[in-house]
Amino acid sequence: MELIQRQTIIFFLPISIEALTDDQSPYTASKDGSAFWDKRQLYINPQNISIRDAKIIKPDLTKGGFVVQYWGEQLPVMEVQGTTGSAGIAGINVLKDIYRHEQIQYRQVLADRQTKLAEAALAAAEAAASELASASSVGESLTLAADILTGGVFSNAVSGVSNAIDIITDPFSGGTSFGDTYGGSGTFATIPTLASFATNVDLYHQGEFFRGFFTAFNVTETASEPGHFSYTFSFTVTRRTGKRDNFMPWHREPTDAAGETMMSQKTTEEKGAYPGNTNLSFATEITRRESDHSIESPSVGSVSSEFKEPPLSVQDLVNDTPVSRRSQAKGE
Repeated sequence: MELIQRQTIIFFLPISIEALTDDQSPYTASKDGSAFWDKRQLYINPQNISIRDAKIIKPDLTKGGFVVQYWGEQLPVMEVQGTTGSAGIAGINVLKDIYRHEQIQYRQVLADRQTKLAEAALAAAEAAASELASASSVGESLTLAADILTGGVFSNAVSGVSNAIDIITDPFSGGTSFGDTYGGSGTFATIPTLASFATNVDLYHQGEFFRGFFTAFNVTETASEPGHFSYTFSFTVTRRTGKRDNFMPWHREPTDAAGETMMSQKTTEEKGAYPGNTNLSFATEITRRESDHSIESPSVGSVSSEFKEPPLSVQDLVNDTPVSRRSQAKGE
């Protein structure tokens, strides 16, 4: 018995700069309990997925013939078309939020940045006020008063490092970026941008990760089908990892044990019984026992398979909606 697992497309949306600089899997990437990616799984799979690849080859005609220039490959483009089914317009809203993720997430980044700036400015003002209260001379009092008004620029001008600059850079670099003196070494931390969020969306589908960016999103609603919404979107792929394997019970391997390609079986040969089922991607129970030499010459062996709803492993995230909703409605 072979188990065919049902799974819908999963989007992994970056929500912090660590998502783009860390090598962990989007499934597990986190730090101090905070996830780097927002996982968004589609309600149902699209009806059509088309991936277009192209090479950049430019032929130029000259007097001596054609000169062909090869510039590599174009970025693959994924065209997806589908419907939200019973999810209706709420399913479209989920897709629209995925499409506009960089705009939505960057608002939170700006809010967090503003909070850090305000906290740093407040801490600097409190420290300057504390120093002013403990000043021992008129000169020190005037200097500290000037520092409060200028954010510390007055006293730090000699060393070339402004406290006002420190207030701006501290929240993003974890400390003073320019050092304590002029020319001091420091490190700038990478900060998230709209472009980094928009161009690093991960799309996971049956074993493959597609990282890239959206270029278009369309929604269609027709009066003949009230309550039904269809959509299309274009996704340009900048990186493709993983491997997609055969997944249906009738799928067969196009290569032999040595890796050599081979033709399909004859049309007159029985495909579901031994020996016609020996090169199925999902071997039957009879084939397994034959390979173990537990039986000598099986004469009959049929392909048997079923869909499995619960996840087979941690990495295989599945939709909890059963394949057949009729049996669920009947309580079977």
